[in-house]
Amino acid sequence: MATSPDEHVGGPEQAFSYIRRRGRFTQAQARAYENLVEQHRVTPEHLIAHSGPIGLEIGFGMGAELLAWAQQSPDWYLCGVELYQPGIGAMLTRLKSRQLPNVGLIDQPAQLVLAALPAECLSEVRIFFPDPWPKKRHFKRRLVQVPFVVELHRVIKPGSVVRLATDWANYGEWMVEQFEQVPGFQLLKDQIRKAHTAEDAAVRSTTKFEARGERLGHDIRDLVYVKPQ
Repeated sequence: MATSPDEHVGGPEQAFSYIRRRGRFTQAQARAYENLVEQHRVTPEHLIAHSGPIGLEIGFGMGAELLAWAQQSPDWYLCGVELYQPGIGAMLTRLKSRQLPNVGLIDQPAQLVLAALPAECLSEVRIFFPDPWPKKRHFKRRLVQVPFVVELHRVIKPGSVVRLATDWANYGEWMVEQFEQVPGFQLLKDQIRKAHTAEDAAVRSTTKFEARGERLGHDIRDLVYVKPQ
C-alpha cells in the first residue's frame, strides 16, 4: 500500500507525525467517495451543535463498526474520523444503503479534531485496532501518545469512556503506559482474549483487523478507561 511522506503538525509541545495512507479504490468506493463525501463531511463545530450524546470513532477503517454503533444508538450523533480514502468510500457505500441520519465523517488527523473541540463535549470515544507502527523508529507515528491522551481527557464528559483494542501486544502495553501518565483516567477493563466474545459483541462487531489478528494467532487486548464523575 502506498503512503505519502510523513506530515508534521503542531507546535513544539503538541507536534505529531502521521501518514495519510493511499490505496486502491474499488469502483463502488470511488463512486461513493466522489458523490457522497461532501454530503456527509462535518466539522467539529457541527458536532457540538447536537443536543444529544456525541460519540467519536477514530480510525473507522471500512466503517462497519461505526455504522453498527449508529444503528444500536439512534439517539446519538456519531462521527467517524478517518484519513484512508478507500475506507471512507466503503463506509459511505454502506451508509447510503442503510440511510442512517446520525453519522458524519471528518477526514482530518484525530489530533486536530480533538484540539478543535470544546471541553467535555463527547460521551464516548472508540479507537479499535489503530496502526501499531511496530518498528521503534516509527513509534512517533502511533496515535496513542501522552499529549493525545491529555486531549481525550479534556474533551470527554465526566462518566464517559474511551474504548480501545489492539492485537499487537507491544502496542497494548504502550497504550497502558500512555494512559498511566495522564491523571484523571480510571482503568475499567483490561482483558486479553483469544477470540471475539459474546459479551464484546454487545458493544461492537468484529473488525477486519481483529479477524486478521485472530487468524494470525494474536491475542486481542481490550481496554476501557473512564473519566470519573
